[in-house]
Amino acid sequence: VSLLGSNAALAQAKGPMHEATWPAILEAARKEGSVVLYSQSVPPVLSRIQADFAAQYPFIKIETLRLTGQGVVSKLDQERLSGVDGGDVAITVEIPWMEDRAKEGNLRKPVGPSARTWPAKYMIADTFPIVGLEPLVMAYNTNLVKVPITGYQDLLRPELKGRIGTTGVQAVTIVAWYEFLEKTQGADFLAKFAAQAPKVFTGAVPNTQSTASGEIAATAFSVPTVVLPLAEKGAPIRMVIPNPALGFAYYAGAVTNSRRPNAAQVLMDYLMSPRGQAAWHSRGESASPLPNIQGSADSNAIQQMDPRPYTSNSVNEYRKKWETVFTVR
Repeated sequence: VSLLGSNAALAQAKGPMHEATWPAILEAARKEGSVVLYSQSVPPVLSRIQADFAAQYPFIKIETLRLTGQGVVSKLDQERLSGVDGGDVAITVEIPWMEDRAKEGNLRKPVGPSARTWPAKYMIADTFPIVGLEPLVMAYNTNLVKVPITGYQDLLRPELKGRIGTTGVQAVTIVAWYEFLEKTQGADFLAKFAAQAPKVFTGAVPNTQSTASGEIAATAFSVPTVVLPLAEKGAPIRMVIPNPALGFAYYAGAVTNSRRPNAAQVLMDYLMSPRGQAAWHSRGESASPLPNIQGSADSNAIQQMDPRPYTSNSVNEYRKKWETVFTVR
């Protein structure tokens, strides 16, 4: 479906979701013929979802658009307020936006077979599910670290002094992660970690690349979607998911202003199905809320990051605190 249609064509395309049985919804989705997904998930994940959904539902053409940062929610807001056609389903980490839209009645509750068996703890406001958890991880160079690293406390080993990477405080995610370390590893952990003279990078990518190249032996901060591609290309790097780990929750929702409401329900059901969950999570990059998804990380070991308490002021205040502990290198 084109995202740039005439208003007349869009008005003709708009219609209510079929309220009958699931087979009737599937038939209505067949007539709609397409569905549009906006997502913050990384390109390899989005490609797997698109290909597998198309294989299962060849009568529904799926169009995907990856948008980073606030892109997904900003675009959907613009479409809802202007009345133009666009996305039918969103995958985003923006929990405040999802909660607000649910309260306003601008998200449609999933009604497919998978929704009936979805774990209650991963359904928010009885309207939108958590469909994945991506942990913040550690990584180490297997040529340089002979005794495997299994958790954050291992970063305090004497032989790793001056050979570790971490990240500076640039955003809410980093503040939440450092506070998570203080809560789970002990109030004195950051001081001990700083005494290890870690090299400070900006984010996960340079941290991880430096670990893979041997510039440093290990990094305290990375994400699976950066580590695993390097390992798959033969780099001497191993990913470690700490227990517990802090992680992002990905939320999925079907918007009520969708021009293809039945196809949107089919896509939501796919995302919540064991097949859809396996397509997303079976490579160990992330965790499924469903049990028994082969290859998935353990969702019970991942604590969901809540960005709501953080403001720009609180990030700035924490940065000042962090700078008194760490020597920026």
